[in-house]
Amino acid sequence: MRQQAMLWTARCGWLALMVGYLVASAVTAAASIPDDPFRSPMWHYNLNRYLGEEAVVRHSDQVVLKVPHFAEDATQVPLTVDLSGFGSPVKQVITWVDLNPVPHLFTFRPEATEVRGIALNFRIQQASTVRAAVQDEQGVWHIGSAHVDAAGGGCTAPSATASNPDWAASLGQMRGALFSPVSGPASTRLKLQVMHPMDTGMVGNIPRFNIEDVELRDAANQARIATMSLSESASENPLFVFDLEHEGKEAGLTLWMRDNGGNVFESHLGT
Repeated sequence: MRQQAMLWTARCGWLALMVGYLVASAVTAAASIPDDPFRSPMWHYNLNRYLGEEAVVRHSDQVVLKVPHFAEDATQVPLTVDLSGFGSPVKQVITWVDLNPVPHLFTFRPEATEVRGIALNFRIQQASTVRAAVQDEQGVWHIGSAHVDAAGGGCTAPSATASNPDWAASLGQMRGALFSPVSGPASTRLKLQVMHPMDTGMVGNIPRFNIEDVELRDAANQARIATMSLSESASENPLFVFDLEHEGKEAGLTLWMRDNGGNVFESHLGT
C-alpha cells in the first residue's frame, strides 16, 4: 500500500508538472501575440490557422491595407495591399477576412521578383475585419488590419456570370497588360481580369468552382516569378493588380491559372 501511495504521488506530481508546463506555454504563446485593436473573436484562431502557432506577429504601419469603410457591393469589395514602404524583401503575403465562411483570400509568394503591391476584389459575408500578413526575411509576420462594414451576403449570393447561358464561351478569357514605370525604372504593374464565375459552393445546387492556382512566369513561360493561391472569398471575374520589381519587363510576362475543375488558362502580357 505504501509503495502504491508513493507511486500515485509521483504520478500526480508528474501530471501537475505537465499541466503547469502546458499552462505556462499557453500563457507565453498568448503573450507573444499582440492584442487585436478591432477585438475580433477570430483574431487568435485565424493567426494560428494561417500563420502557425509559433508565429512571431507584429502590427505594422509598413503594411498598408486599403479597403472601403463600407462595402456598397458585398460581392465586389476592392482590396489593396500597399508594400511600397515595407523595409525588407517579402517572403509571402497572406490575406483573410475574419468572419467570412472561408476566411482565406489569397497567399502570394514572390520567387524571382520583389512585390510592392497587390490588389484583388473579394466577397464579404458580413461586417468584418480584414487582414494582410506579410512575412519578412527573418520570418516575422507584419500585420495590417482594417474593418469593412457591410450589409452582407456576398459569399452566398449566386454568381451573375453563371446566370448567363453562354457563360462557358467566355470562361477563362483574359484582358490585361503591363504598365511601366510605376515607382522606378525596374517597376512593372500587371493588371488583368479573367472571366470566371468563382462559385463559392455556398449557393444551393451550385458546386464550388473557382480559380485556385496562379503563377507569374517569364516571357518564355518557363521560369516562375511568383505564385498565388486563391480561395472562395475572391470575387467573380477577378481583377488582379501586381506591382513588381521585375528587370525583364521589356520581354513581358506570362500569367498562368488553373481552377479546381482542371481548366488551365494562360495569357502573355507585354508593355
